[in-house]
Amino acid sequence: MMKFHHSLNTDAHIRSVPSNQPQGRSPLPRLSIILCTYNRRNLVLAALSSLHRQTLSPHLYEVIIVDNGSEDGTMEAIEQYIQSLHGEAILPEQIWQARCISEQQNGLAYARNTGIAHARGEIAVFLDDDCIADINLLESLLFAYDETNADAIGGRTEIRWEGDRPYWLSDNMRDVLGYFSPFGNDMRRLPMPLGLAFSNCCFSAKISVLRKIDLFSPYISKRLYSPTNLEIEELCQRLRREGYQLWYEPRALVFHRAPTARLKKPFFLGRAYWQGRAEILARYACQPRPDAPPPSTTHQILFTALREWIYLLYIACVQRPLVFLARKPTSEHMQAAMEQSRAAGRLRQLLQALYHSPAEISLPSVMFVCANEREHPPVIEHLRGEHVSMIVRKHAIPLSWLWRHRAYQQRAIGLIHIYQPGAFTLHLLARKRFLFTLWLARQLGIAIVSTDAGGWWHNFPGRRARKRLAFEYLVLSRSDAIQAFSRKPQDLYVEKELRQRTCGLPHPGYRGSDPPLILRNQARNHLNLAVADDDFLYLCHAYLHTETEILHLIQSFQEVQQDMALQDPPRALHLLLVGQPRGRKLSHKLREIASVDEHIHIYPKVRENDLPLYLGATDAVVFPHGACTIVGNIRAALHAASYDRLVIAPTLPRYHGLLPLHGGIYYQPESPSSIAEALDAATRRHYHPTTDELQALDASTSWRRYAHDLINLYKKLVFH
Repeated sequence: MMKFHHSLNTDAHIRSVPSNQPQGRSPLPRLSIILCTYNRRNLVLAALSSLHRQTLSPHLYEVIIVDNGSEDGTMEAIEQYIQSLHGEAILPEQIWQARCISEQQNGLAYARNTGIAHARGEIAVFLDDDCIADINLLESLLFAYDETNADAIGGRTEIRWEGDRPYWLSDNMRDVLGYFSPFGNDMRRLPMPLGLAFSNCCFSAKISVLRKIDLFSPYISKRLYSPTNLEIEELCQRLRREGYQLWYEPRALVFHRAPTARLKKPFFLGRAYWQGRAEILARYACQPRPDAPPPSTTHQILFTALREWIYLLYIACVQRPLVFLARKPTSEHMQAAMEQSRAAGRLRQLLQALYHSPAEISLPSVMFVCANEREHPPVIEHLRGEHVSMIVRKHAIPLSWLWRHRAYQQRAIGLIHIYQPGAFTLHLLARKRFLFTLWLARQLGIAIVSTDAGGWWHNFPGRRARKRLAFEYLVLSRSDAIQAFSRKPQDLYVEKELRQRTCGLPHPGYRGSDPPLILRNQARNHLNLAVADDDFLYLCHAYLHTETEILHLIQSFQEVQQDMALQDPPRALHLLLVGQPRGRKLSHKLREIASVDEHIHIYPKVRENDLPLYLGATDAVVFPHGACTIVGNIRAALHAASYDRLVIAPTLPRYHGLLPLHGGIYYQPESPSSIAEALDAATRRHYHPTTDELQALDASTSWRRYAHDLINLYKKLVFH
């Protein structure tokens, strides 16, 4: 499901303001009435006249008229009307505060969001331009807010008939014309029941609340050539999900016009058709209907369309003939026809989704491709929590997804995010097919993002590592943006074109998500380490390093070990080597060193679940990388830091600035003696993470922050 971009249009043009404003700064009004209009000059003037007759004092409310691109002289007529009212004011508090704003982007949601952007009040009241407000409307709303402390309040809507009511129009069909009185003649103020939404003609909400839930969704609101109208239902769902209080005030009354042109069957059938289309569109919105899971794949859309087709045939071939044969009232004939039209609208929108995904979104639909579909990065769940429409795939990108998410009207709506491409295990044909898919995606206007998180293949010799590195380079070179975990992304690559497309983000921590750490003594006993309580243990993930790097580490360790033996009192040091260089058996030289030096312990077999055991037994984790700038495994380093262990790392781009300030010890990889100095410094440092460091390493907070950073990258890449 996709989240919409409800941005405030700060470029909207204010055409008129009160000319007789009192000198100095006027007090802020309590209510901001937002009246949106399009080519309805006479209707909006009548609505303004009803607002001018309100019993509430004019200094307590303001009126913001948002013209949505009218071409019938609406703006000029409103300006003249406002100026004529200013001449009637005698006292400053009697001046009617009204402004007219132009919003050229067509759509009721855009107009309302623009009105909110210019509102000065505490509460926004939304009215239709073809409504007549009761004289006590604003006073009733303000009393209701003061007495209930509600976050949003809806009013009652009665119909103002401008023609004879048709004989087939039953009471339960009046809501099509805007009628809203859910409790009938009961005039008590009541909380809004679950599942019931406000009337689109008259409702209100606190502006601070609307901004917290991201305002109105333009995707399912009324537009010039798409009269869908489910935005209020979707808005109420978001309000309830966030725990806000919704109330119904029957004394807040407006009258909605029912002109003769709307009192005909084609109008009702057309409204039902667009209601059905809006129901399918709402599945792509930030808060989908609870009974409608969002169709995201071609098979799901086909299956849903088949069910809608069967239901449409049932209504046309079974239900409507039975209504006719049973001689039911004409109103039931009309309701059956409306249900058939509604089903046809749903089916039409589903078929359109097969051809192309929705384009009016603020976040692209993301195809997240990773090495393992079941063990994917935690950021995926956080992105889904932010209502990003996302499909996770292993190695492959479906061609049907590419076709449905191709660029629409020169605007990208799809994005492929490839996470750590060097970790993919693909044979030659699969690699060529994957690269061809990326080429095709770029031809179709789909953006590509790659995450370079490092990997063992960056510094390992051998044909297998070279293949991974070459494939990773090809993927990065075909990407529109490269996201790397580094404070110095410009230092990662030699190629200028890669550096220009690279942006650095801090790697999230794992504190709170990793299994609990095994206590020090228990871990050492379990590993059969005959060590004293004050002995200092280093841990090295040997499977992340080459044999040459391990031998350099052993040499530096033995130098520090000799220096420690000369101290008074002497202190024993131990080195734990976990795993072995990938793709190679443990060399005879390493075995010989370990057999001679009892302070070097090798554990050739390692599992991910054993990480709390090894880290529990050790005091510091060391990463003996060489001087190659692209190497580094920040994930393993942050796992150790999340367990409050010291991390000894080289001053390479992947590590620089990403480790805790007090928990990281850096060495110069090109200096042979530098790593020995870092090992020695670790024995004298007592690491206790600060509150800020704990918060930075917290898994929930840091991964959520990383998801927000990715969303901003998606927006920048696709919509700019």
